[in-house]
Amino acid sequence: MKKFTLDELIFFALCLFAFSVIFSVTAVEAALLIALGLLLAKKYREGTLAAVRPALTAHPLFLPWLLYLGLCLLTSLTAYYPLKGLGQLNSDLLKYVCLSTLLLAVKKEQLPKLSAVYTAAAAVSALFGIFEALRPLLAGGGALARAGVFMNPVRYGEALTIAFMLILSRLLLPSKEGFKRERLFYLLAAAPVFAALILTQARGSYLGLLTGLLAIFIFAPPARKKLAVYAGLMLAAAALLVTATPVLKDRVSAMLAVRQGDFSDNSASTGINVRIELWKLGYKMLKAHPVVGVGPDNIKRVFKKFHPEPFPEEGIYGTLNNLYIHQAAERGLPGLAALLFLFASLFLFALRRFRAAKSHYALWAVSALPAFYVVNLTEISFQHVHTAFAIFLALAFSAAAEVES
Repeated sequence: MKKFTLDELIFFALCLFAFSVIFSVTAVEAALLIALGLLLAKKYREGTLAAVRPALTAHPLFLPWLLYLGLCLLTSLTAYYPLKGLGQLNSDLLKYVCLSTLLLAVKKEQLPKLSAVYTAAAAVSALFGIFEALRPLLAGGGALARAGVFMNPVRYGEALTIAFMLILSRLLLPSKEGFKRERLFYLLAAAPVFAALILTQARGSYLGLLTGLLAIFIFAPPARKKLAVYAGLMLAAAALLVTATPVLKDRVSAMLAVRQGDFSDNSASTGINVRIELWKLGYKMLKAHPVVGVGPDNIKRVFKKFHPEPFPEEGIYGTLNNLYIHQAAERGLPGLAALLFLFASLFLFALRRFRAAKSHYALWAVSALPAFYVVNLTEISFQHVHTAFAIFLALAFSAAAEVES
């Protein structure tokens, strides 16, 4: 029986991570911990375990993360409910562990296979999502449903947006590694992933996708001609879907003409109006606690304190449906500044790697990060594993591709 080396086992764990990040929080976290354990075992066997800490502290992203985690700790201790805040600190710390593990573990020679595994997972998930959306119609007489395989449709749309940016990056920038043989694979994957993204009816993801396309146009001039062709095809396909389905048409039109105060059932304006009310509530919390906020993960606990009157849809929410307002309300203006500093540092790191490598893998991070920042205008996606871990995978791809010639 063949014995696998630690390098091979780490690669298998990374493949599991890349595949399961689309599907399962439990599986992807397990894959992360397996990869971390194997990586530390490898470093111990090589006698380089002591080098891990200086490698992390010297990394350009260490200081932004340290500041961000420090503000989370401070605002947890001053929170209305400190134990809830400290629970969020654990979640934020796990994000840093994820990014650090991927940066240490992902190697350049692994990128083609990891890219294929992640893309295949997205395509398989997209096929399920398309069936999920069309099933009521196929059953006869039902309306078009929202695609959302194993998760909320909004979160699903965000996860597909990040995956689609990798597929598009692979198609736009040619590779010297025999990419012609793989081109058909990415073309075949692009169609269901894009269709499922549209069928999520997640308007934030639509805006995120447009932002990602704009980022490619700005930062990758050699890709502009191909981008124009693909953008035209996507626009035509999206227009066809929207025209053919009244539900999609209503959701898109609601973005342009919101009926203010409309909270009625089945109204395309309801979700937008609820978000606006939540954003107002977030400002109210920030105004009351501008320095340290109400505390991480404390929004739901103090919801009635700041909004005693009945809320639209009779809801009590734990999120303000905008990461930046949410962070400001939870952690005050210093906490918001720490988040923005972290986000700016992540993007500058990705941009430097892309300019050094001119690789399609590095282009993924450059395009996916702005898209991710935009979808956080209507959600708190940075707090969720499916999206945050996928973004960290893009950053690890970017770092590993830096040395490409």
